[in-house]
Amino acid sequence: MDFLRFLEDIRTPVLTQFMSAITYCGSELFFLALAVIVFWCVSKRGGYYILLVGFLGTACSQFMKIWFRIPRPWVLDPAFHVVESARAGAGGYSFPSGHTQSIVGAMACVWFLCAPREADRGITAGKNGLAGDRCRTDSARKYGLAGDRCRIDSARKYGSAGDRCRPGAEGIQKGSARDWLYARRKWIRVIAVVLMILVPFSRMYLGCHTPLDVGVAFVLALALAVCFRGVAYGDLGESVSLTDEGARRRADSAAPSAAGTGSAAKRGERLLRLLLALSLLVSAAYLAFVVLYHFPADVDADNLAEATKNAYLLVGCFLGLILVKLLDDRYIHFEVDAVWWAQILKVALGTAALLAIRMGLKAPLAAVLPGQVSTAVRYFLMVVFAGALWPVTFRWFARLGKKERSK
Repeated sequence: MDFLRFLEDIRTPVLTQFMSAITYCGSELFFLALAVIVFWCVSKRGGYYILLVGFLGTACSQFMKIWFRIPRPWVLDPAFHVVESARAGAGGYSFPSGHTQSIVGAMACVWFLCAPREADRGITAGKNGLAGDRCRTDSARKYGLAGDRCRIDSARKYGSAGDRCRPGAEGIQKGSARDWLYARRKWIRVIAVVLMILVPFSRMYLGCHTPLDVGVAFVLALALAVCFRGVAYGDLGESVSLTDEGARRRADSAAPSAAGTGSAAKRGERLLRLLLALSLLVSAAYLAFVVLYHFPADVDADNLAEATKNAYLLVGCFLGLILVKLLDDRYIHFEVDAVWWAQILKVALGTAALLAIRMGLKAPLAAVLPGQVSTAVRYFLMVVFAGALWPVTFRWFARLGKKERSK
């Protein structure tokens, strides 16, 4: 509390407004917006990665909140003053910080997704210990090609001469969102780190959390992002990048020396399915705990209601994710690439529809379904819409501007 009192003493109107804006980056809406943008426009597997880390991190942090039941700082010390504008967004118990868990998990995922990945290179320096022209020479020796013939063959097979030997180039469509983001990956990683620092600090500055709340949430979210990073590509020991889907598809049918890339992708696929199943079990166990456990008489009723709502919400989200994965694997097989203005249109229309489901179905479902079951159903429908129904339109968005891309 001494540190929070120090921050209270140095508050200024300008700094308070800035921190109030920054702390919004840890909100549910910011997380959902980031997740759907990545899922719809950048990388399908990267979207699963962010959603898994975010949802499972929320389940863990919510369980810790209701188990430890540590009050908010202004409850611990009535003489301490929270910034009033932040009080409304600080529901439930204090430990650990939900905003910190959300932003650190999401930005850690972004940081890993923007990392260069040697496994994307196919017949590359990273895989064979070669670089530059040496890569093309090795390919020539192994496959009976020489000099420019190697590059010509690569161009015929992969659509870009030499790209097969350039780090990170495989799988990126020129002019796509991945192309734009990958070219600016260093700045994106800097922004990710800045948000991972500023948002947790803002929670303390505004008086919503203690350093312990923030520190534990930070470690929890970062640990999940590190452990699950294999979901976005392959093995847990491999780095990942924005250049995933096209690279994996072509790597599976590419030269024998790229076979490791395909097998790593298959391991990543199995890991994703396993983690989805385990996450559903964790969220179901959390729901059973808050519903069946006999809490002490002094437990705060509002905080317990918040924990129950979040438990139902998480079960709905994970059920939706599993259904989305099954539908996409069997029937949809959507692609994320499109020209930049089609991507903006895709995100704007899809987000508007998603928010309409989130807000428009709240009252009708609550009227016909008991308790928080309506919350589970509402978030289940949101996830299914975002992951299965809206992506059906992506083929149409991909055709927009096709002539422009071909020039």
